[in-house]
Amino acid sequence: MQQVFNFSVYTTHIGLFAGDWNAVADLTTRLGFDGIELLIGDEPAPDLPAGLVRGVHLPYWIRWLEIWRDGGDAAVPADERQFLADGARNADDMIVLQHAIWARAAALRPRYAVFHVSHVTMEESFTRDYAFSAEEVIDATIALLNATAATFPGGEPPVRLWLENLWWPGLTFTDPELADRLVAELRFTNWAFVLDTAHLINTEPDIQTEDAAVDFVLERLAQLTPRTRARIEGMHLNLSLSGAYQRARRAAGLPAGFAELSFGEQFTVARDHVAQIDEHRPFTTPRCREIVDALRPTVVTHEILMRSRVELERNLTIQHRALNGSQ
Repeated sequence: MQQVFNFSVYTTHIGLFAGDWNAVADLTTRLGFDGIELLIGDEPAPDLPAGLVRGVHLPYWIRWLEIWRDGGDAAVPADERQFLADGARNADDMIVLQHAIWARAAALRPRYAVFHVSHVTMEESFTRDYAFSAEEVIDATIALLNATAATFPGGEPPVRLWLENLWWPGLTFTDPELADRLVAELRFTNWAFVLDTAHLINTEPDIQTEDAAVDFVLERLAQLTPRTRARIEGMHLNLSLSGAYQRARRAAGLPAGFAELSFGEQFTVARDHVAQIDEHRPFTTPRCREIVDALRPTVVTHEILMRSRVELERNLTIQHRALNGSQ
């Protein structure tokens, strides 16, 4: 089993290292990690140390399903479209752009590339009044992935896709039938699931402790069908105990004046809100090993909050010790 940690090409991460990717590689070695899972953007990747990138995290398009289903200028205003699906106007555009993203990821020669199976609008992230059901999101994802895979030789993605769960409509791992639908209806074979533990925990706002979080994840995994469990190859290991915030924020509805904000301002407010739901805290209990042992993933990504180099190193050390012992 390889162990990596999350990182990105954005200045919020690499800026902590003054743009020095060799310093990132040195940190992975010093802390006992095998490399990083790199969130990429629309630009070509920088020159990276050999062997540093073990996995890639693909960009996530908010509101993508509206463009996929409806297309045209009426679906999403042009000044917003660039933030939502790289400027795509319809389903055909989205397939072309997704093809380019997969090819860009494959050029880094990673073991896998993570794709979120989910849909949400900024307003829905507060209200939880979703326009699309989980079934609709799953079906649209199947269509998008199948259509994009068909554009590559042999109908297979150039990098192994790992499909990730979220707490919004789509793949949550709380509905075994929906996970099974992906297994049954994806027409290519170069894919697997990746379990994000915090995202699963976020589906149950009543969880208040680490032990309860571990128990909940194990219970939900036990309810999955054997063919879905067999497809879980990776894990994003992290903790979120944001239930009190989730309940309070949902009761409050949209922030005051949200509708009057510009799109960019709304995006910033929603991004900060989501960060309070998805805390990316490190597990401190060695019981997190029970989750790993239940699935035996090939890669565990320590997906941890990093607002400073000190915080990153501290959190990675805490969870690495919890999972592996104090050595």
